[in-house]
Amino acid sequence: MINKLTTKYLWIFPLVLLVGIVLFTSTSCRKERSMTLTVVAKLLSDTNVVVPGAKVVLLKDDVKVEGYTDGKGEFRHSFNLQVQLDIKVSKDSLQGLGKVNLGSHGEDVEKSIFLFP
Repeated sequence: MINKLTTKYLWIFPLVLLVGIVLFTSTSCRKERSMTLTVVAKLLSDTNVVVPGAKVVLLKDDVKVEGYTDGKGEFRHSFNLQVQLDIKVSKDSLQGLGKVNLGSHGEDVEKSIFLFP
């Protein structure tokens, strides 16, 4: 009787094991990918001209990042959080403002800021 009962319900063990593996792999924590923001400083009067050496300030509440654009007029910074940032770019008498949203899809973002006198 026990032998018939054991063989009749023997298929349950692999099924429970399979369900456990599927649940474990689908609910395990995924490492969040950092997102890179690239700010490109350009002249408003000629949008093909980039501005190297411009100061870039990224602000939002307790987040503050400062840096300078490189020879290509680009400044890059990586973030591990979803945030909307205010962008201020300045060089000499030129300045530009903007906003950017990070983290909506976990993708890298490039934002052009146009500088004007």
